[in-house]
Amino acid sequence: MPTHKTLAVTAFNRKLYAEYAHHFVETFRGVDLAVYSEDVLDIKTHALYYQKDFVSRNLHRPTRGFKYDAVRFCYKPYAILQAVDELGDYDRIVWFDADTVFKSEITEQWIDENLNTKGVMTYMGRPNYHSETGILLFNLRHPDTVPYVKAVTTMYDTDSIYLEREWHDSYIWDVVRQRFESQGVGFRNIGVDYPVQDGHIANYLFQDTLDHRKGKRKTTGTTQRILRK
Repeated sequence: MPTHKTLAVTAFNRKLYAEYAHHFVETFRGVDLAVYSEDVLDIKTHALYYQKDFVSRNLHRPTRGFKYDAVRFCYKPYAILQAVDELGDYDRIVWFDADTVFKSEITEQWIDENLNTKGVMTYMGRPNYHSETGILLFNLRHPDTVPYVKAVTTMYDTDSIYLEREWHDSYIWDVVRQRFESQGVGFRNIGVDYPVQDGHIANYLFQDTLDHRKGKRKTTGTTQRILRK
């Protein structure tokens, strides 16, 4: 039986572990953690393989920046689905991108106060732009959560992701979420109603708890502190 009601999940390969994800592993404390990787590492991991067919089928496709790099961004949805399938005894799964550094412990209380939802998923919406998905919480006790996650990965399984305007996972989570919302399924948006510096809602909301070093921050180090509006 799980020791906590929440499972934290992330994913990275050997190259990303050496570049920055080791900071994630070194600083994460709190609820149970499952790391998914397609490589064998010197730390405890779960073998990630759900994405293999999609990657092998589409690795040849040219990319035009991150918005059109479906292969690069397929690992998150496939890792989440694999965690749901393999470790679904938890009440909820919280995803953190591997370029996150933690300043404080991720406790059940912190998750209750900041991320919990009675709907399918908690996400960080942004005005007039795709959501920030460096942190996602999935309520495994909601009947539509597994169908939602599977609907996202089905877009990869069928290559229908390539019919969308953008091909990265943040855009696809939004596309499928909006489809479910149109059918009356509830989600929780903890984004803000106005633009945040660099669109970095996670650091705006949780700067005392974590530092999501996305983009160039992966190599430049700590994100400059964002003042609250």
